Amino acid sequence: MSLQVATIFSDSGAMVARMYNLWLSDGQGQHAFTSAPLLVVLLLAAVLSLVTIFMYSRRKLQAQMCLLSILLLVLWYVVLAVLPQRTGGIMHLEWPAVLPAISIILTFMARKGILADEKLVRSLDRIR
Repeated sequence: MSLQVATIFSDSGAMVARMYNLWLSDGQGQHAFTSAPLLVVLLLAAVLSLVTIFMYSRRKLQAQMCLLSILLLVLWYVVLAVLPQRTGGIMHLEWPAVLPAISIILTFMARKGILADEKLVRSLDRIR
């Protein structure tokens, strides 16, 4: 959550700011907290994912919470795309910007497994 997500350059190619999840850091070392919504969305997704792990006895709710976590992570990318427009620069992504995409993929795979478990339990209930 504290790694550099992007670098913002002006149209002339000079670096304007470094974007982190919580703040924008300009060349003089001053911080502007305009990218704080990234941190809020990421924290919500992280807490939701942690809560989802312990909902193993309620698989349908767990699958819905996985879907909500995926939507929050997609929202993170939407907010990331909108923020440089407010600063008026060109954004170049850094490697930590890929981590939410990996989380989306892994959460999707977890949801698929949860739904498969639910299907198996339903089929075993029919056998009885």
